[in-house]
Amino acid sequence: MIKNMKLAAIAKDGVPIKDNIKNISEIRPNIDEFSLSWLECVVDDVKTGSKEIAKEFGIPLEPASVLGGYYSNYEDAGDVLGITVPLIKFSGGTVDPLSVLIYIARDKIISIHDEEAEKLLRLSGFAEGIMKKLPNSKGAWADRQTILFARIIDEISERNYDTLRLIVEKAQTLEIEMTDEKTMSKDIAEEMSNIKRSIITFLTAVWATHTTVHSLRYGDPEMLSDKDEILSRFDMILADLDRQIQLAEQVLEVLATGVNVIQTNITNRLSTIILWLTVIGTAVLVPNTLATVFAIIPEPASMFSILLNILVISTLASSVIAYLGAKRILGTKRRKK
Repeated sequence: MIKNMKLAAIAKDGVPIKDNIKNISEIRPNIDEFSLSWLECVVDDVKTGSKEIAKEFGIPLEPASVLGGYYSNYEDAGDVLGITVPLIKFSGGTVDPLSVLIYIARDKIISIHDEEAEKLLRLSGFAEGIMKKLPNSKGAWADRQTILFARIIDEISERNYDTLRLIVEKAQTLEIEMTDEKTMSKDIAEEMSNIKRSIITFLTAVWATHTTVHSLRYGDPEMLSDKDEILSRFDMILADLDRQIQLAEQVLEVLATGVNVIQTNITNRLSTIILWLTVIGTAVLVPNTLATVFAIIPEPASMFSILLNILVISTLASSVIAYLGAKRILGTKRRKK
């Protein structure tokens, strides 16, 4: 179901147009009258909504084939170009790649996404200003739509970078919490695992986007310009994606170190518990042995006070010796750290 549509276009006389479309029938008969049009369609579900839009505009490229890639895809049908790129959302500690489907035909760009993606994208609000700066000569149709399309992809990349910033902030918060042994808990370990999973998902989605943009840059599709000065805009997008990948991989390494810290702390705590249990066992070992020996004395009642003093003294002495030994071992471990 189509929720709403936003139109940004350039009339034949070069005048930019911006409008909200309530019904697809309002724009379908007039869309060919513009020298370039960008129709942003917001749907409740991209898979089902894109079928309706493709049918209304007579787009021969099936949405299922374009959406069939792993997070991102690129399909070239000659007179129609179909691209899927992920807009990555980070909420509640989890990453959710939202599909943005873009069709490009001569003088037309149609983007399709859901309402969650609409909250993240802001480019349509500045579309009128962008349209004014596009070349308007008759032979520059490929240049116009390539520049606008590259700007749309760049906007999605910028929003994904904002998402990565939120992930990094969350990872840094967990890193600070890890420095305090009192806060080390199962919850932090679980949060770190979720952040690590989120970064892996983010990396997978960005790598898929990188592959698609690279294919657009060097695949020579008919619906895009073949001028190097225009296609160089994709080089800048690829460079930005490379930086995102590098930063995400660095955060992943930091989290891997954090997991090792948690495991080390847990191991140290278990070692301390075992050590003190050993101390307790050692403390009672000597008096227990003496009590066993004294049990074989024929008349222990006559020596009760003496035996009692021996057991008390031996218990105290063995406890003190075991405590001092454990304290020395713990001190040695701390100095090694």
